Amino acid sequence: MAGEWDIYMRSYMRLSAALLSLVVVAGGFCVYTRGRAEAAVRPQEPRKYTAASQQPAGNSGASAAWADAFYGPNFDSLAWGLFLEAMRPATGHLTVEAWPEECQLNPHAIGCPSAAIMGATARAGGYGEGRRVLHASPVAGKMAGSDCSAMRRTPVGGYRPPSNLTRSAMFCEEVHVSPPEAAFLKRSGLTTLTGQQAYGHAHGMAINFPGTGMNDLRSDLDSVEVKLDWVPASSFSSPSFACPDPTNHLYTETINGTCYALAGIHITSKSMVRWLWATFEPNSSITNPNRCDPRLYGACLDPWGTTSSQPYGKGQAAQQSEALHQAVAAAHLNPAFNNYFLTGVQTEFVSGGKPTLLGNSFVEFNQGVPPGQSSCITCHQYAAYDGKQPAPGSAEDNFGRPPRGWPYIGYACNQNQNDNCTPVVPNSSTQDFSWMLGLMPYSGAGADSRADRLQSMQKNALLPVIHSLKP
Repeated sequence: MAGEWDIYMRSYMRLSAALLSLVVVAGGFCVYTRGRAEAAVRPQEPRKYTAASQQPAGNSGASAAWADAFYGPNFDSLAWGLFLEAMRPATGHLTVEAWPEECQLNPHAIGCPSAAIMGATARAGGYGEGRRVLHASPVAGKMAGSDCSAMRRTPVGGYRPPSNLTRSAMFCEEVHVSPPEAAFLKRSGLTTLTGQQAYGHAHGMAINFPGTGMNDLRSDLDSVEVKLDWVPASSFSSPSFACPDPTNHLYTETINGTCYALAGIHITSKSMVRWLWATFEPNSSITNPNRCDPRLYGACLDPWGTTSSQPYGKGQAAQQSEALHQAVAAAHLNPAFNNYFLTGVQTEFVSGGKPTLLGNSFVEFNQGVPPGQSSCITCHQYAAYDGKQPAPGSAEDNFGRPPRGWPYIGYACNQNQNDNCTPVVPNSSTQDFSWMLGLMPYSGAGADSRADRLQSMQKNALLPVIHSLKP
């Protein structure tokens, strides 16, 4: 049994490794050598195309040539490489759906479903025809009578919500992490806050995930986290959508007996010290009518994956590039993914003296992020554990947002905009941009054993399905 599980893990390690090494180019895929991967520990150059709402800051010279050699034409192509591997079909599911979900790392994490649901999910195998771990957004909170979150039906900062929502409109999340990242979190004791504090004290008050700039030996794979936001058909008045979607405008799945569409995808990879941040949305007037609105979180910009070299706004057409079209076909993705677009990529806090912006019109709006105030890299820079025990059922006290008086965009500093000045509370253990760590329970006398039992149950359920992954 152990040998079969090892085969499974090696197979998914290989699939996951492609997330770093695979960059799509017009004629196909380009796989990087170990030497180039190790070169990622060098200081990172600004990307050629910054956040969706920003014009590029120019690169030139040898450093720009090196960045091109490692990352392909630009960081947009790297983001699409991550997307293609995550959404690649496997045996009855997407590749990413078989990765560990955050509630499987520790079932006591804030916002996770009940013990009964988690147990049923593990026994069913966690994907495919079994149950899946869908849960609320920890920022939006749980909807009454549900493990998921209510969609925003009131304006956020004066920006009105979509007009086609039903009174019971809701959405659910999954957050999957690459197997090497999950293994690192488990062996390092990072699935509890007390474990994070202990690790921080032993590593200069800093947690560093596998990838560039880590304080353990470099893994073969950078850490990757993928957040999927699912919305049920019942959330929309006519027109809505069906499973499967006959128009191929939305990727849909029947999950736990309910028809859902994939409305938002966040992907982040530690392919650089400050991670790479990318977000994707379907071009759908049903689920994402406010995509690319510069009045919300910025226009869209994807010079590699579209035929547009300039930012484009809500309602403006952008055609899929031939390079991306060929890549989607080569990866055998579901045809609906041809209608998904990269909103933008973020690798810097500031570009050209201005804060960079990146936000998803579905994800951030339903979390109540004010218009013009969405920056993934800035928000996650605040992730740190100050050592205080949270109230029962609550995340760490600084979870999910900047503290009062601190900026949402630009550098994470309330004193100036020359650099970051975090952690906010001195002597906190920084969590390497991962808010997921802030959701972990304070301690885990019973949590670790429960997580181990659930992992064992899921492993046993997966084995009959994964023989096709054997080399």
